[in-house]
Order: sequence, then structure tokens, then C-alpha cells
Amino acid sequence: MQFDQILATVDGKGHGEFPEGWGQGRALFGGLVGAVMYDHLCKSVAPAHPLRSFSLSFVAPATPGPVSLESRVLREGKSVMQAQVTASQQGQVVAVMLLSLGAARDSAIRVAPEPAPSIKPADQCTPMPYIAGVIPEFIAHFDMRWASGGLPFSGMDRPDFSGYMGFREPPAVMSTAALIALVDTWPPAVLPLLKKPAPASSLTWTMELVDDPASRPADQLWQYQVVTEHCAEGYGQSRATVHDADGRLVALSRQTVTVFA
Repeated sequence: MQFDQILATVDGKGHGEFPEGWGQGRALFGGLVGAVMYDHLCKSVAPAHPLRSFSLSFVAPATPGPVSLESRVLREGKSVMQAQVTASQQGQVVAVMLLSLGAARDSAIRVAPEPAPSIKPADQCTPMPYIAGVIPEFIAHFDMRWASGGLPFSGMDRPDFSGYMGFREPPAVMSTAALIALVDTWPPAVLPLLKKPAPASSLTWTMELVDDPASRPADQLWQYQVVTEHCAEGYGQSRATVHDADGRLVALSRQTVTVFA
């Protein structure tokens, strides 16, 4: 099932379907979970403002099959809406998303972002192959290209890496939901430090949007760079930037991950 087909299973009444073929270990790929949840908010309450930020907690492993979705507007003012989306399977909450949506307004304050990091062009990067049974199955749906840093479990001295990401079969149009799915394709940023495979998963994920991804082509490759800020006692914290094909900043991402090594 392709990305657009998955979102088509989501309606405004709280029904959706998590598909087979998008797994990541024993759980469903977290980026798809977030995309489905945001899509339900759009269909159920039709927010008038663009998404500015969300915080997503992965409460329990999501699995293929029916999912019950509940969107709730916590508060709506003249320019900002605060909302919550809960995803449940078999009566168990699997994920909770808090979202802030806000209208643009005139402001005297403007701080330009740092320029996009200088990494080698996408056409000089080797696409990550999909190897069944070795690579998480959801990777089969994405075009991922490492530009710098080490692959997971490569025993590097530093964890940081960068690269490009896109859909192997792009959606009909680019959307915020599609970008949510794309940004979470990358593995936990600490994994290049390990010399052999070990379990790891996202605990919480926060993303802030500074531009509208829907104004970009759906078939472009997006630039991603991640830096690990801290890791101890089995928990790691990282921050990442997402730029479009022209080097314009579109999103900032932060994650807390659990590592069992």
C-alpha cells in the first residue's frame, strides 16, 4: 500500500488502517503513525491555520490493522489553535500528538536561519538499498541517500550524519503529512556509534515547521542533517534540520530515543 492509499483509509470519524509492509522492528514506522494522526486532524476539524509544531509520544508499539483516532481542539483563538490527536488499537493508546497551528501575521522581528549545511550533491550519494530481512521494511518506500557520517552499527567515533530523503513513489501532491513521514525515515542518530545491531526506538519526537512543505514538488529530495547532543543511561537526544532542494529551511526536528546497548 502506497502513502496516498494509506491516508485515504483515514476518515473524519476516527477510523483508519495501519498497513502491512511499513514495519520497523516490532512496531509500525513512527513517521507513518504521525502522518496518519495529522491527516485525521485535518479531516475531522479542518484547521484554518498551518501546522507550526507538534510533539508526538510513542506510547506503545503500533501494529498493522485498524486504528481508532480521536482529534480534540483544546483551544482556538483568533490566530492559534491547540489540538490533540490520540491513536488507539484494541483499546490501548499507542500514540498521542499535541499540535499547535497558527496563522501568519505581520511582525517587526525577523531572524534569518543559518544556511543549509554544505554536503555533497544528491546525485553523488549512493542510495540506500532495501535488503529484505536486514533493512527495516518501511525503507522500501523511500529514497534515502547518505551524504556524510556513518551508517548504523558502523562503529564510528562520531554519531552525526547527513543525507537526502524522498519517496520512491511520490504522493500526488506534497503535504505536511508527507513531510512528517519523510523526516522520521532516518534511524536514531546514535546508532553509527555501535559496532553491532542493537534495539533502539523513538520515545518522543518534536517537529517545528518554519515554511509550508506543500509549496514544494512531491518528487524532490529533501536535505537532512542531524546532530546528537547527549546520550547516557540508555537515552539519547538529537536535533536535526530539514531543507528543501533549494537549500531553504523548512523544519526543525528533535527526538529522544531509547537505546538498548
